[in-house]
Amino acid sequence: MARLTTKLLYAALLGQVVAQLGWIDPLFIPLVLAGPLLTGAILASRRVSYAWVAVLWASTGVGMAWSDWVVNQSDVGFHLALAVLMPLVAGIGWGVVRLIRRQLPAP
Repeated sequence: MARLTTKLLYAALLGQVVAQLGWIDPLFIPLVLAGPLLTGAILASRRVSYAWVAVLWASTGVGMAWSDWVVNQSDVGFHLALAVLMPLVAGIGWGVVRLIRRQLPAP
């Protein structure tokens, strides 16, 4: 159990780093729309658990919320909504790849 907890802690810490990329305006929209979908798919192909992917993107949304609150005192609700939506979008990419892998014959 400690190993899973450690892996999820790494995902949460990485999410805090990824959240700061949201301050780069040209990256924000691709980050919140394509980022979760692509990483969900890529990490599923590498057999990374959905829990790890979900923690990464939830942490990213929370990181955007706290950093925007500290700097601008605004948009916190928007970023908290992203903290819920981004793991769901990542789950779509993750789930599609997992379904495709299950349909393929075993090597």
